[in-house]
Amino acid sequence: MDATELMDAVGSQRDKLVEDFCSLLRVKAVGPESGGEGEHDRARHIVALASRLGLTDIEVLESSDPNVPSGKRPNIIIRVKGRTAKRLWVVSHMDTVPEGDLSAWTTPPYEPTVKDGRIYGRGSEDNGQELMASLCGLATLVRSGLVPELDIGLVMVADEEHGNVHGIDFLMSKGLFKKGDLVVVPDHGSLDGSELEVVEKGIAWIDVEVTGKQTHASTPHKGVNALEVAAKFMLAAVSKLRAKYAIRDDLFDPPYSTFEPTRCESNGPNVNTVPGRQRFAFDFRVLPDHSLDEVMADLRAVADETARAADAQITMSFLQRADAAPRTPLDSDVVRRLSEAISLTRDVVAKPTGIGGGTCAAPFRRAGIDAVVWASVASVAHDVNEYCIIDNLVGDTKVYALLFAGDGVRRA
Repeated sequence: MDATELMDAVGSQRDKLVEDFCSLLRVKAVGPESGGEGEHDRARHIVALASRLGLTDIEVLESSDPNVPSGKRPNIIIRVKGRTAKRLWVVSHMDTVPEGDLSAWTTPPYEPTVKDGRIYGRGSEDNGQELMASLCGLATLVRSGLVPELDIGLVMVADEEHGNVHGIDFLMSKGLFKKGDLVVVPDHGSLDGSELEVVEKGIAWIDVEVTGKQTHASTPHKGVNALEVAAKFMLAAVSKLRAKYAIRDDLFDPPYSTFEPTRCESNGPNVNTVPGRQRFAFDFRVLPDHSLDEVMADLRAVADETARAADAQITMSFLQRADAAPRTPLDSDVVRRLSEAISLTRDVVAKPTGIGGGTCAAPFRRAGIDAVVWASVASVAHDVNEYCIIDNLVGDTKVYALLFAGDGVRRA
């Protein structure tokens, strides 16, 4: 079988692929942190669907969670043996965010609607499209009688939307993934499927509290204006950090580290009081060339200098911290294989990129496992009226089928 015949085999199943995907989207999988009952019902549905599609090596590993009715958060592992010992994983997630404002939906979020080449429904893009595409890509390969070049493992995890404790972290603790494995995390990408995310910036969300001395606004000399001190600190901090950490890396957009003041809390309802307390927050996205420890030391130095000059206090705490994980090398095997599969299925050249947000590739990279984040998406995850594009669903299924086949199909 050549690559064209394998892609045709996928294309011939378009209607069935859409039908099976819609059946999956009808099964809610919202975590308990958002008032849901977890992934139990959806996991059962996926296991039954995988069996019907001809995949037989299916395992469910459950993490204990008393916050869901079943007491368990399931993770599905589907394996197909290859001709070599090297292993390729595709790690998608079953859970979704809740539907949000129902009145803003033009179609029922849990009754998928097919319209204008799209499938509307909660979880259709995040992460149902890629879960379904990888599942059907592997099933198509098996039904075509092809033995994959590498050992293939599909993993559908729980708890991605709320921290990965019962999903990826749980499976990592079980030793499921090992150095030398290749991993695709299909949870970010571009509309045309050309972007392969290989590196992420470090992230620091910092809560800042400035304490001065409250007084009447007509006698400001009797107090210490916490808002003014906060403003001086904010401007001095971003000025210093932007100047010092100014190197560029064109894999990213923007291609530099960002240091942004964001949330600012109310310091009181009236105008005629000098505030004695002010809270605000920073959001830093730092290129992996820089250490967050060094960035934070510089921030602390500016805070101390500002506080001393104003006779105020400035305290800081992390709301979130994620040091940048190591890069996946541009010449890594997983980048090469995925790039080749993309080039065979569509008229684009795959290009490695970096992003400022965090993804589930980071735990793999920290463990010394090469991971790529990829999907063909419209970037409507978590939106009301979330949808996936059917052509992307089918196209990504073709990519997975070719990726899994490896050298088992002839190339033009």
